[in-house]
Amino acid sequence: MNGTTATGTIAAAEAAEVLEVIDVRTAAPPRSWPGAACLVTIALGTLANQFWPQSGVVWLTGLAAALFLLIEHRRIPRSIRRVTLVVGGLSMLLLPFAAEPLPSLARGIAIGALMVSLVSSVSLLARAALESPYTRIVAQHLLASGMRSRYTWFSFAAQLFGGLLGMAGVTLLLQMAARGEVAADEDRLAMFAAITRSFSAATLWSPMVSNLTILLALYPGLSWSTVVPLTLALAAGSIVIGIALDQWRLRGRTAPPPADRPDSALAGALFPMLAAMGGFLVVVIGVAHALQIAVVGSIVIVIPFIALALHRLNAQGARRWRRAGGALRADVLALPGLAGEVALFMVAGCGGTIIAGAIPVAWTAAVGSALSHSAVLACLALMLAIIVLGFAAVHPVLSSVLVASSLPPSLVHLAPIPHLAAILVGWSVSSCATPFSMMALMASRYSGFSIYAVTVRANHVYAILCLAVAAVALGMVSVLMRAAF
Repeated sequence: MNGTTATGTIAAAEAAEVLEVIDVRTAAPPRSWPGAACLVTIALGTLANQFWPQSGVVWLTGLAAALFLLIEHRRIPRSIRRVTLVVGGLSMLLLPFAAEPLPSLARGIAIGALMVSLVSSVSLLARAALESPYTRIVAQHLLASGMRSRYTWFSFAAQLFGGLLGMAGVTLLLQMAARGEVAADEDRLAMFAAITRSFSAATLWSPMVSNLTILLALYPGLSWSTVVPLTLALAAGSIVIGIALDQWRLRGRTAPPPADRPDSALAGALFPMLAAMGGFLVVVIGVAHALQIAVVGSIVIVIPFIALALHRLNAQGARRWRRAGGALRADVLALPGLAGEVALFMVAGCGGTIIAGAIPVAWTAAVGSALSHSAVLACLALMLAIIVLGFAAVHPVLSSVLVASSLPPSLVHLAPIPHLAAILVGWSVSSCATPFSMMALMASRYSGFSIYAVTVRANHVYAILCLAVAAVALGMVSVLMRAAF
């Protein structure tokens, strides 16, 4: 118990460091051409590997990532630096014991480069989208909502902002909530819980959040369009559970008079954002299908053009295209501020595949044999494994890749789609209910509550219900899919 408390205290003390990596709007890191050039090379290498899979391209991408970390190592927060050094060192020690050492390392580099390319591209879009005046109007309406409807409003807003802008969107929502004046601490905690829960639900389906796209790299033959109907249903179910719990919390309470509504029309700001999000998703999926590449490759191709167009819309005065080009160039030069993510994602990709390859087959076979008799139990075990690792301070990216690689669908007798969905649900719940995730650090920083309060205290019942519902639903889906095919 004392060790866990000490670790939580350290995590809380270093929250500001982690936020410097996440908050693409406020961090404003120093510009660096060499680091930015390395990240562009990683993105181009990821695209090249999508069109022409070659081991040489993967090794070149890994070299660019290593050079970037060498150049920008001072930007990596100490907390992330320690984790990456420990996991990286352990991975190198276990590499000789992997069944296929070099292929395992190459696969890990490819997965890590995919994550890095995605987060770099998304940060470009987030920087451009956060300049929109529509976000301020939506913020005013959210903070003016009544006590009984505030949770619902923030839940749907987290789907919109999180789905469109990823981590930058949820950062913006947390900033909005931090400025709101809420009399009762219980209501204030519920407002932040709505954001973290709903954004965690958005990670189940949004291609702008890396979770689903990262895991698709581990499941050959699956695509975003084939998985998203099931994950959207899971996201909707988790939102309903959250709203129901909040209404139960408010039972018997007398609602205060509603606050004055802002003069600006919400629909006038919300509809353009929804249209932009929907249009972006259509374009990304259309390009992916047209070029026969993964969605992440399409995102990397499309986002620079979308970001340039957004900068053009936000620009003032003459020569707007020139101003837009300058803004995009500045955003690219700011990408080395993502050094923490680059280190974490590269280590997670390589560590997950290497450690999974080094685990004795007899161990995983024994676990698979024990779980293969019940699809519901297998789904629950996958989710709980990620959450237990989360409480042990293992980053959700690493724990999800490790569990998915160590216990593949064939081993636990699950259909691939519900297996992937179970990993996603475990990752989602871990990000909002365990105290060592980046989401926990951000929520604690903006809310003023302890990390324990914004995770375990606020979300333990929510997590239990989500896991129970997801295990039963995914187990039934797996049984039906295996029977059909």
